[in-house]
Amino acid sequence: MKSGGSNHSWRLILPFLVGMSAGIRGSRGTNRARMKHEFSRRSGSAAAQNATGLGRRANPVRSLLWTGLTLAMLTSPLQSSPHVIGYERFHSGEATLEGGAILFSELGCANCHGGSPVATPRQGPNLVDLSQRVDHAWLISFLKNPGSGRSGSTMPAMLHGLSDGEVEAIAAYLGSKGKGIKFNNGKHANAERGSALYHEKGCVACHAPTPDFHPPHGKAGDADFRLAIAHPDLKKKTSLEALNYFLSMPSRYRPDGRMPHIELDRQEAMDVASHLMDFQASDPAEAASVKAWPKAGEAEIEKGKALVKKMNCAACHGITGETAIETIPLSEPGDGASHCLSEKPVEGFPHYDLTKTQRDSLLLFLLGRGGVKDRSVSATLAAMNCYACHERDGVGGPDDATDPWFVGDEGLADSGRLPPPLTGIGNKLQKEWMKGVLAGKPENKVRPYLKTQMPSYPAHAEVLADLFESADVEKSEFVVSHSPERIAAGRKLLGIQGGVNCITCHNWGEQKSLGIQALDLSSLDQRLQSGWFHEYLLNPASYRPGTLMPPLWPGGQSTVPDVLGGDADQQIAAIWAFIEKGEGLPEGFPDRSGGQFELVPGDRPVIQRTFFNKTGSKAILVGFPGEIHIAYDGLNAHPSLVWRGRFFDAYNTWFTRAAPFEDPLSEEIYEFPQPETEGRFRGYRLDSAGNPTFLLSAGGRELEEQFSVADGKLSRILSWKEGGVPRVTHPAGVEVEEEVKGNTLTLIYSWK
Repeated sequence: MKSGGSNHSWRLILPFLVGMSAGIRGSRGTNRARMKHEFSRRSGSAAAQNATGLGRRANPVRSLLWTGLTLAMLTSPLQSSPHVIGYERFHSGEATLEGGAILFSELGCANCHGGSPVATPRQGPNLVDLSQRVDHAWLISFLKNPGSGRSGSTMPAMLHGLSDGEVEAIAAYLGSKGKGIKFNNGKHANAERGSALYHEKGCVACHAPTPDFHPPHGKAGDADFRLAIAHPDLKKKTSLEALNYFLSMPSRYRPDGRMPHIELDRQEAMDVASHLMDFQASDPAEAASVKAWPKAGEAEIEKGKALVKKMNCAACHGITGETAIETIPLSEPGDGASHCLSEKPVEGFPHYDLTKTQRDSLLLFLLGRGGVKDRSVSATLAAMNCYACHERDGVGGPDDATDPWFVGDEGLADSGRLPPPLTGIGNKLQKEWMKGVLAGKPENKVRPYLKTQMPSYPAHAEVLADLFESADVEKSEFVVSHSPERIAAGRKLLGIQGGVNCITCHNWGEQKSLGIQALDLSSLDQRLQSGWFHEYLLNPASYRPGTLMPPLWPGGQSTVPDVLGGDADQQIAAIWAFIEKGEGLPEGFPDRSGGQFELVPGDRPVIQRTFFNKTGSKAILVGFPGEIHIAYDGLNAHPSLVWRGRFFDAYNTWFTRAAPFEDPLSEEIYEFPQPETEGRFRGYRLDSAGNPTFLLSAGGRELEEQFSVADGKLSRILSWKEGGVPRVTHPAGVEVEEEVKGNTLTLIYSWK
């Protein structure tokens, strides 16, 4: 790749990782270890559980393990060459033309020479505000030897032949760029929660997990993460505040999307940064900032500016005030010995520590560039790391190492935790919807059951959507009639009364399904192309093997012969017609308009278990005649709420599998403060009138707590066999009368 002229020396520079990097995981195996991992249905996410000790536990050797992993990855002989995951996963076994195409993009060759086969250009980090984000000594060491900063770096050695003073001048010039950052760290840091988020959000798709963190599936320590992208020594490189700032919006500094944007709120970004920095204090103010850089004079800065211009750093990096020189024509590649592909550094050229296979792959590409289509889908997916999570045409998807870390709704099997395939995606999704998904628009997220997150690529959304549309050109025709009869038939077919029972598993807008919570059907016409929808319903497993979606028209035959004459094509068209133009709900959703699922106590109390806000996942609701009701915490054994008015609507509890946390049917709610002594629930019994007595252990003794309502007042009677009067809490805004007789405490709550 010789430039052809002495004035073109030093022109090919690759991205050094001032920001975090991303990569693709290893090849997918056919057999995966499976170990059922029980998530609490209402404790939230794996993140919440791990934050409370169910995942990464406090461990005195944690820091040693974390440091050991980093050192192992930094010193691994497999990582001495440029580590491009899309190449390593699919092409490292032998030299291939497409492997060379991926390297030509990801090593930055195309930045100077043009002709990238990848639709989304490879760029290095934006070199602004370096003096606040990166340690000066770390940067100097990295510029001299990129492999010392991060194992497997794709930044070539550029400075052979330069003196230490010239390297310092380059750093001085780069450090002068930027207007400064105003960091906003918040007031709290939680590395344990950050660890849970790191392992749940999707970071493990590219980076290795922490050694002492157990995956939700399979066993820790069994997987091979040699393909994972190594982190640099973040404590030497940067600061907690700078890493937090970066994680909140990676595209500020990594515009090429290789480090994608994973949605983190301000607190989540701080917590993940704390985990990565192993910062164990709770106050971010205790973390040190990047040390002040040495002061540089104008002469030194100008000297560095001239060197940066000479080396054409702007070909890869965003540098304020700098622009890249014109594209450099490629000469005959030969054996690479005299230019960028040389085994030893050649003065005036970047040097890559390439393996023989990498070098041979690049030479193959340079000799046969016409054999790889410009803007190739497979090359782009490999370069962008999409194959880490998604399969397309039988290539890619999670491998044995990363598969156990994908988290979602266990009730939906693998479809509830693994990303969908990208096979034929240009035929499947409408282009505008696809752009919204890639741009990370909230309204385009239709799989809330996937906890492992789809990152966003706002800068590349349109380019990628165009790429898929042009690649998947075979459109199937599907004629849909919107006659009233067809729309009515579609409504029936979607329902459970003489239909194919779609609403048993699928939501419809805000209306939850009757069973598992699969994606919403009401917006399919905005998302999908009708032809793809037709083909998919005829044989769902052909698109996604192992899906829970049954073949409702097996072999093209309808299971509902009395609708539209049993014609499968017409029935599918009718379903699409109702989704597109129909009004109301599919048949079979219970009618809630009449309040038929509202529980109204009559002559006896009504007891209902449910998930309840301010009470938890083991709430016991007691509705009393007289319109006074309580919620009792069946985990920690104490009353949590009392309210007056209407009691409770049981629709979601009875009909929704993933029932949400509910609230009283009243605005007049009073909350009990947490008791001083933690209790243990032992059950309850009912008296002849249906009033409950809750049994509990607290403070080393057994107690009983009875509730009843009479004359507009709530009675609470505690009894015990030994010890003094137990200390209890009362809700604010309620009048309390107390009476103690022997081992009984009677409390009467009343309202003015």
